[in-house]
Amino acid sequence: MGLYQLCARQIAYAIHITNVDPLKYNLLFERFLNPERISAPDFDIDFCMDRRGEVIDYVIDEYGKDKVCQILALGTMKAKGAIKDVARVYRVPLDIVNKTTKPIPNAPGVTLDKVLGRSNNEEDLKFKCPEVIEIYENN
Repeated sequence: MGLYQLCARQIAYAIHITNVDPLKYNLLFERFLNPERISAPDFDIDFCMDRRGEVIDYVIDEYGKDKVCQILALGTMKAKGAIKDVARVYRVPLDIVNKTTKPIPNAPGVTLDKVLGRSNNEEDLKFKCPEVIEIYENN
């Protein structure tokens, strides 16, 4: 285990963000394991929605409202991933979904409308999975 892998946790320990010594417990900081990562890693902890409010209230009480904020991360899905997620929720068999989504490219500009042939464009992919098309048309 190199310095590169331990750096973030050691710094957090050294500046008293945490009192857990990562060297003593052989703790890795996973985001340092990818040497191609350009930006510095962040420290965050995700909490289950069921009791997240209690955690936020505790942190506000402990450190003060002016020292606490919530951060939201937004992301977008590509057409292929969106179709696979919807199909999973609606229990479309995986073999059908994999077979029908295989030709869909993971490229910029590939929208659900293009995939489902709804954009009046000659480049539409004419996705053919009746179970997923039915879900898309009814929602």
